[in-house]
Amino acid sequence: GAGARRLVRVEVRLFAGLRDRVPSGQRGRLALELAPGTTLGALIAQLAIPPKQAQMVLVNGVQVPRTPGVRERRALADGDIVAIFPPVAGG
Repeated sequence: GAGARRLVRVEVRLFAGLRDRVPSGQRGRLALELAPGTTLGALIAQLAIPPKQAQMVLVNGVQVPRTPGVRERRALADGDIVAIFPPVAGG
């Protein structure tokens, strides 16, 4: 009803080996509804992705560094697009 806290809708795009975390037909794309104030770090934890596997993370095309605490403080907003890349394997 009125005054209810609206959920924050974000799109998550997983790449390479992380794609197997979503149903195969979705090609690594996932639409999620999160509680307001959910942080990037909380989202990664919710997806059960170990932080080391979230090597490069972009929010709306801007890289969020792996510096300790940065992702934990980065709140997500309605309409954000989060791209998560695992460490690049091989040479």
